[in-house]
Amino acid sequence: MDSTRIRKCYETVKNFLLSHKNKEFLIFLFFFFVSAAFWLLQSLNEDFDVELKVPLNLEHVPADVVITSELPDDLNVVVRDKGTVLVRYLYGKEQTPVAVDYRTYDKGEASGRVSVPLTDVQKRLQGRLLSSTRIVSLKPDTLEYFFNKGDRKKVPVRLAGTVEPSPEYYLRHVEFSPDSVEVLAPSSILDTITEVSSVPVAWSGLDEDKAARLSLHKVRGAKFIPDKVELKVLVDLYTEKTVEVPIVGLNFPASKDLRTFPSKVKVNFRVGMSRFKSITADDFVLAVTYEELLQNEGPKIRLHLKSMPPGVSNVRIDPAEVDYLIEQVQEEGGE
Repeated sequence: MDSTRIRKCYETVKNFLLSHKNKEFLIFLFFFFVSAAFWLLQSLNEDFDVELKVPLNLEHVPADVVITSELPDDLNVVVRDKGTVLVRYLYGKEQTPVAVDYRTYDKGEASGRVSVPLTDVQKRLQGRLLSSTRIVSLKPDTLEYFFNKGDRKKVPVRLAGTVEPSPEYYLRHVEFSPDSVEVLAPSSILDTITEVSSVPVAWSGLDEDKAARLSLHKVRGAKFIPDKVELKVLVDLYTEKTVEVPIVGLNFPASKDLRTFPSKVKVNFRVGMSRFKSITADDFVLAVTYEELLQNEGPKIRLHLKSMPPGVSNVRIDPAEVDYLIEQVQEEGGE
């Protein structure tokens, strides 16, 4: 059964291909491919420009030298030659790296900047190309690296960008880990660096803790160790709390004393849930100075907090004004 089907398919295809119309089509295809091949061969004998990506390596760097700014990883080389040659570059073996020898440019300095002449690189590159191939251009047009043999210092890390909580939350803690990094650079660059910034962040509407690993903003000619830091942002939910704080007098003479009506007032404030229990009335100082009362002309004195704990906001005193009385203190032994 299977052989019969195969025979029928063979006959069908044979009859289709050998029909008069299809013979003409096959002849057309044959001459089309022949002419295309001749056109391709003719084109490949003409000159073209193509861009090659060639790896670039810095070699023989001593163990006591730190490269603080690397050479580019690749060179973009535009070459010109016949198409038959360029095909070998494009589809042949992978380009081997061009080596820049550190020892060639080592002048014994402790730190600095090295500019590698493009002519040196071009000579090395030309040596691996066929004699008929001409280098038209090289990019980048400037090759340089910075190195260091000992100049370093620690600088703090600063946050760049914005970090904002949602309206019902506040930033409880923002920190980098580590909070400082080591900078290696030529002394002329190192002296100008007092801190290093993270790459900018734009976080808004935070309603939960967030962490991210951030790169540091690059400084030309400088290397950071480590070059990435962990940013942690802790947020906390606001809540309301009220405590009763006594009013105290400050700078009163020994013979005088302050009495207020009432003696305690309510202090309302907003604080994060994590600190709700830890903050008490003892963390607030609500005081009136003797000098303030001498300058006061009315029967009431407006109250102000002299100190309050960090992390509280929207502080309100109720009542904001109180009646007061300055009493003469009877000395001991007096009649």
